[in-house]
Amino acid sequence: MAGTSLHDPERAVVLLLQALSNDQNGFLAAHRVLQCFPGPFPWISTMENLCMKVPTVDELTGEMIIKPKLVLLPLQTQRNLFRLLDLIYPQLPAPAIQLWLQTISVENDFSDAWLLYMRQRFLTGSSIQTPLQSPEVAQSLYTLCKQLNQTPHGHFKLGWYKNRCVSMEDEQTMDFESRPQIEDKETDHVNDDTNKLFMDSQPLSSLQEAHTEASEEIAVLPASIEAHVPKLKQFLYLNMESESLDHEFLSELNKLFDLCSPLQLETLFSNVGIAQLSLKCLFQLCVHLDTVSPDISYAHAKSLAKSLFLDRVLSLTSPASRTLTAALSMFCNKYAYSACSSLIGPILIQAEPGTVYADFLCRMVSECIQPHQLHLCFSPILDTSCTEVAIIILHLLIDKKDKFCQSEFDPFLNYLCEAAEKFSKSVTFSKLLLVLLTSKPNLIQLAHLGPLTSALNSNQTFMKKSLQNALRKVADQK
Repeated sequence: MAGTSLHDPERAVVLLLQALSNDQNGFLAAHRVLQCFPGPFPWISTMENLCMKVPTVDELTGEMIIKPKLVLLPLQTQRNLFRLLDLIYPQLPAPAIQLWLQTISVENDFSDAWLLYMRQRFLTGSSIQTPLQSPEVAQSLYTLCKQLNQTPHGHFKLGWYKNRCVSMEDEQTMDFESRPQIEDKETDHVNDDTNKLFMDSQPLSSLQEAHTEASEEIAVLPASIEAHVPKLKQFLYLNMESESLDHEFLSELNKLFDLCSPLQLETLFSNVGIAQLSLKCLFQLCVHLDTVSPDISYAHAKSLAKSLFLDRVLSLTSPASRTLTAALSMFCNKYAYSACSSLIGPILIQAEPGTVYADFLCRMVSECIQPHQLHLCFSPILDTSCTEVAIIILHLLIDKKDKFCQSEFDPFLNYLCEAAEKFSKSVTFSKLLLVLLTSKPNLIQLAHLGPLTSALNSNQTFMKKSLQNALRKVADQK
């Protein structure tokens, strides 16, 4: 059934794209998919997939070029995507917005006049709508919709309307037959180009490099790029010891970023043996990268983060040196988003309490990420299964991050509530919950009380009564 398939984030994303490929009203069908999804929609991984650059043939020159997936979608699908994002823009997480704006900033990727107009609206901020925050206005809207659109059985027909007073727990167990659905039979009518781009892609949450023939061809460096390898080796292993900035090297880096796709860049750095670069040279390289102008793209920076740090960190047998963390700090100065999305997830999967990996992640959050960048750490953690190390890192983030917005807090709290039974005997987990209840009561909504109550009922630590008292105080304030 279509309803049950929406519990799977990957399947829900496919349904969303199928809905967008319908006629001019496809954005409304896509919005119904979002309403039917139980929990925060995986917008960050979805946007990463849409903005991922893939090889295509230029219709004018016949040459192989690299373009984002979203501009390769059928024109109607692109228009519906822009309409949908314009409708829900205030609800999107900040990293997804940042990646979207960065991708659509290339005007040459769009030829349709309407898309160019919408693109300008997004880039100038005129499309960002301020949601109605007033409780009185929200209550009036709720009453009006209830009077106009409620059936005798109490179900709402308006697909875009969602009762915000329904708890997250009740919403997930709601009978999906009573809610607007995108039926599986619609897959027969999906545009073939959309299927080609997305149905056969790797899971969006991990965004692993696809091992398709196209990817394999990209991994084989053309002669124009191979020609730069000797010069790059010379800079890295002979000239990098110098602490003075080499403008010739900066020029060489800019050429490589223009020539290489992200996958080619990884292959290039692998060919020059970047893993064997000394820590002193690694730090100096990151200093050079910080001076490159204009800033390199998110995808290229992500490839750089993996090439420069991931294998090096995963091969640690003792705590990371100050030079390594200093190099990462310098890299994160400009490219924290790429570093977080490339490093945190893979390292967290390997991390156990007390290991060098856990120590590295703690130091990365504490020493390498600036306070205004801390929100970038949450998504990679929430995309992995909850572990003791994840709880420790999240506790660090809570201590360091002064302010939360509701869109950041909701998926975080949902993540903890879903893991509560697994960590029913964990004092570390209980401490984190207590910190949230006592330090962030203003962010806890009525819809959160049900999941939090269930989470505390499963708690088996000596902190259970303290947690329940804290939750009772929060509930009394609502």
